Amino acid sequence: MPEAFLAIEASQRHASVALRAAPGEPAREWPVPAPDADHDHLMAVIDEACRAAGIGPRDLRAIAVSCGPGGFTGLRVSCATAKAIADATGCALVAVPSALVVARARARSGGLCDGPCAIQLAQKAGSAWVSEILVEDGWPRLVSAGLRDAPAGDGPEGPWSALACLELGEAMLARGESVDPLHLLPIYPRPAEAVTLWEARHGAKGR
Repeated sequence: MPEAFLAIEASQRHASVALRAAPGEPAREWPVPAPDADHDHLMAVIDEACRAAGIGPRDLRAIAVSCGPGGFTGLRVSCATAKAIADATGCALVAVPSALVVARARARSGGLCDGPCAIQLAQKAGSAWVSEILVEDGWPRLVSAGLRDAPAGDGPEGPWSALACLELGEAMLARGESVDPLHLLPIYPRPAEAVTLWEARHGAKGR
Protein backbone atom coordinates (compact mmCIF):
# COMPACT_ATOMS: atom_id res chain seq x y z
CA MET A 1 0.00 0.00 0.00
CA PRO A 2 1.43 3.46 -0.92
CA GLU A 3 2.61 5.34 2.18
CA ALA A 4 4.95 8.14 1.04
CA PHE A 5 3.84 11.77 1.21
CA LEU A 6 5.47 14.44 -0.96
CA ALA A 7 5.09 18.23 -0.68
CA ILE A 8 6.12 21.18 -2.85
CA GLU A 9 6.52 24.77 -1.70
CA ALA A 10 7.47 26.95 -4.67
CA SER A 11 5.10 29.87 -4.28
CA GLN A 12 8.03 32.26 -3.68
CA ARG A 13 11.61 32.63 -4.90
CA HIS A 14 13.02 30.11 -2.39
CA ALA A 15 11.45 26.74 -3.21
CA SER A 16 11.75 23.40 -1.45
CA VAL A 17 10.47 19.84 -1.52
CA ALA A 18 9.68 17.64 1.50
CA LEU A 19 9.13 13.90 1.70
CA ARG A 20 7.95 11.52 4.41
CA ALA A 21 8.64 7.96 3.29
CA ALA A 22 6.03 6.42 5.60
CA PRO A 23 3.72 7.51 8.45
CA GLY A 24 5.66 7.91 11.69
CA GLU A 25 9.01 8.37 9.97
CA PRO A 26 10.76 11.76 10.05
CA ALA A 27 10.24 13.99 7.04
CA ARG A 28 13.16 15.53 5.18
CA GLU A 29 13.36 18.75 3.17
CA TRP A 30 15.43 19.56 0.07
CA PRO A 31 16.00 23.09 -1.32
CA VAL A 32 15.21 23.64 -5.00
CA PRO A 33 17.74 25.81 -6.88
CA ALA A 34 16.34 28.77 -8.75
CA PRO A 35 15.57 28.02 -12.41
CA ASP A 36 18.16 29.10 -14.95
CA ALA A 37 17.93 29.86 -18.65
CA ASP A 38 17.94 26.17 -19.59
CA HIS A 39 16.33 24.24 -16.73
CA ASP A 40 13.70 24.27 -14.05
CA HIS A 41 15.11 22.11 -11.25
CA LEU A 42 11.92 21.09 -9.45
CA MET A 43 11.49 17.64 -11.00
CA ALA A 44 15.21 16.89 -10.61
CA VAL A 45 15.02 17.62 -6.87
CA ILE A 46 11.84 15.54 -6.52
CA ASP A 47 13.64 12.66 -8.25
CA GLU A 48 16.64 13.13 -5.93
CA ALA A 49 14.40 13.10 -2.85
CA CYS A 50 12.57 9.96 -3.92
CA ARG A 51 15.78 8.13 -4.80
CA ALA A 52 17.33 9.06 -1.44
CA ALA A 53 14.31 7.58 0.35
CA GLY A 54 14.03 4.54 -1.93
CA ILE A 55 10.63 5.73 -3.15
CA GLY A 56 9.18 4.81 -6.54
CA PRO A 57 6.24 6.49 -8.29
CA ARG A 58 3.76 3.88 -7.08
CA ASP A 59 4.87 4.37 -3.47
CA LEU A 60 3.32 7.84 -3.29
CA ARG A 61 0.17 8.06 -1.19
CA ALA A 62 -0.32 11.78 -1.77
CA ILE A 63 1.28 15.01 -2.89
CA ALA A 64 0.60 18.43 -1.38
CA VAL A 65 1.35 21.71 -3.11
CA SER A 66 1.40 25.26 -1.78
CA CYS A 67 -1.14 26.79 -4.16
CA GLY A 68 -0.73 30.53 -3.59
CA PRO A 69 -0.91 33.39 -3.70
CA GLY A 70 2.68 33.84 -4.76
CA GLY A 71 4.88 34.23 -7.80
CA PHE A 72 3.09 33.49 -11.07
CA THR A 73 5.81 31.29 -12.57
CA GLY A 74 6.58 29.35 -9.38
CA LEU A 75 2.91 28.57 -8.79
CA ARG A 76 2.30 27.65 -12.40
CA VAL A 77 5.24 25.24 -12.47
CA SER A 78 4.66 23.69 -9.03
CA CYS A 79 0.92 23.20 -9.51
CA ALA A 80 1.43 21.74 -12.98
CA THR A 81 4.09 19.39 -11.60
CA ALA A 82 1.86 18.25 -8.71
CA LYS A 83 -1.06 17.68 -11.11
CA ALA A 84 1.13 15.64 -13.47
CA ILE A 85 2.50 13.47 -10.64
CA ALA A 86 -0.97 12.84 -9.20
CA ASP A 87 -2.40 12.06 -12.63
CA ALA A 88 0.47 9.71 -13.55
CA THR A 89 0.67 7.83 -10.24
CA GLY A 90 -2.94 7.97 -9.07
CA CYS A 91 -1.91 9.42 -5.70
CA ALA A 92 -4.11 11.92 -3.86
CA LEU A 93 -3.56 15.65 -4.44
CA VAL A 94 -3.93 18.27 -1.69
CA ALA A 95 -3.98 22.02 -2.40
CA VAL A 96 -2.63 23.96 0.59
CA PRO A 97 -3.17 27.75 0.69
CA SER A 98 0.24 29.38 1.05
CA ALA A 99 -0.91 31.55 3.98
CA LEU A 100 -1.47 28.36 5.98
CA VAL A 101 2.06 27.24 5.13
CA VAL A 102 3.42 30.50 6.56
CA ALA A 103 1.30 30.21 9.69
CA ARG A 104 2.25 26.57 10.30
CA ALA A 105 5.96 27.31 9.77
CA ARG A 106 5.81 30.16 12.26
CA ALA A 107 3.92 28.03 14.77
CA ARG A 108 6.47 25.21 14.41
CA SER A 109 9.31 27.61 15.25
CA GLY A 110 7.48 29.20 18.18
CA GLY A 111 6.99 32.47 16.33
CA LEU A 112 3.20 32.31 16.31
CA CYS A 113 0.92 31.67 19.29
CA ASP A 114 -2.57 30.21 19.28
CA GLY A 115 -5.36 32.61 18.40
CA PRO A 116 -6.45 34.70 15.41
CA CYS A 117 -3.95 36.23 13.02
CA ALA A 118 -3.80 37.70 9.52
CA ILE A 119 -1.29 36.82 6.80
CA GLN A 120 -0.77 39.29 3.95
CA LEU A 121 0.53 37.98 0.63
CA ALA A 122 0.83 39.31 -2.92
CA GLN A 123 1.12 42.96 -1.89
CA LYS A 124 0.95 45.35 -4.82
CA ALA A 125 -0.38 48.83 -5.55
CA GLY A 126 -1.97 49.34 -2.15
CA SER A 127 -3.69 45.96 -1.92
CA ALA A 128 -2.84 42.48 -0.67
CA TRP A 129 -4.36 39.01 -0.40
CA VAL A 130 -5.27 38.89 3.28
CA SER A 131 -5.99 35.55 4.97
CA GLU A 132 -7.70 35.54 8.34
CA ILE A 133 -6.46 32.49 10.23
CA LEU A 134 -7.22 30.86 13.57
CA VAL A 135 -4.37 28.89 15.14
CA GLU A 136 -5.30 26.12 17.57
CA ASP A 137 -2.61 23.93 19.19
CA GLY A 138 -0.16 25.13 16.55
CA TRP A 139 -2.41 24.22 13.63
CA PRO A 140 -3.79 27.03 11.44
CA ARG A 141 -7.31 27.04 10.02
CA LEU A 142 -8.40 29.39 7.25
CA VAL A 143 -11.37 31.56 8.27
CA SER A 144 -11.57 33.90 5.27
CA ALA A 145 -9.37 35.26 2.49
CA GLY A 146 -9.57 37.87 -0.21
CA LEU A 147 -7.98 40.85 -1.91
CA ARG A 148 -8.16 43.91 0.33
CA ASP A 149 -6.71 47.39 0.66
CA ALA A 150 -3.44 47.20 2.55
CA PRO A 151 -0.43 49.44 3.14
CA ALA A 152 2.72 48.61 1.26
CA GLY A 153 4.95 46.14 3.09
CA ASP A 154 8.53 44.96 2.85
CA GLY A 155 7.65 41.92 0.75
CA PRO A 156 5.95 38.54 1.08
CA GLU A 157 5.53 37.23 4.61
CA GLY A 158 7.48 34.12 5.47
CA PRO A 159 8.96 31.71 6.30
CA TRP A 160 8.32 29.29 3.45
CA SER A 161 8.66 25.61 4.23
CA ALA A 162 7.82 22.44 2.32
CA LEU A 163 7.86 20.63 5.67
CA ALA A 164 5.01 22.84 6.90
CA CYS A 165 3.18 22.23 3.63
CA LEU A 166 3.64 18.49 4.08
CA GLU A 167 2.27 18.51 7.64
CA LEU A 168 -0.74 20.55 6.59
CA GLY A 169 -1.30 18.30 3.58
CA GLU A 170 -1.30 15.21 5.79
CA ALA A 171 -3.85 16.79 8.15
CA MET A 172 -6.05 17.97 5.28
CA LEU A 173 -5.96 14.57 3.59
CA ALA A 174 -7.00 12.93 6.88
CA ARG A 175 -10.07 15.19 6.77
CA GLY A 176 -10.82 14.17 3.21
CA GLU A 177 -9.69 17.50 1.73
CA SER A 178 -8.16 16.36 -1.56
CA VAL A 179 -8.76 17.77 -5.03
CA ASP A 180 -9.13 16.28 -8.49
CA PRO A 181 -5.98 17.13 -10.50
CA LEU A 182 -8.18 18.58 -13.26
CA HIS A 183 -9.65 21.07 -10.79
CA LEU A 184 -6.46 22.32 -9.13
CA LEU A 185 -5.94 26.02 -9.80
CA PRO A 186 -3.32 28.32 -8.28
CA ILE A 187 -4.64 31.29 -6.30
CA TYR A 188 -3.91 34.39 -8.40
CA PRO A 189 -5.27 37.58 -6.75
CA ARG A 190 -4.62 39.53 -9.94
CA PRO A 191 -3.97 38.72 -13.60
CA ALA A 192 -0.33 38.01 -14.38
CA GLU A 193 1.68 41.06 -15.42
CA ALA A 194 2.34 39.50 -18.84
CA VAL A 195 -1.43 39.25 -19.38
CA THR A 196 -2.12 42.85 -18.39
CA LEU A 197 0.73 44.11 -20.61
CA TRP A 198 -0.59 42.08 -23.56
CA GLU A 199 -4.10 43.41 -23.07
CA ALA A 200 -2.80 46.96 -22.78
CA ARG A 201 -1.00 46.61 -26.11
CA HIS A 202 -3.43 44.43 -28.06
CA GLY A 203 -6.73 44.51 -26.18
CA ALA A 204 -8.48 41.64 -24.41
CA LYS A 205 -9.66 40.17 -27.72
CA GLY A 206 -6.07 39.69 -28.82
CA ARG A 207 -5.39 36.96 -26.30
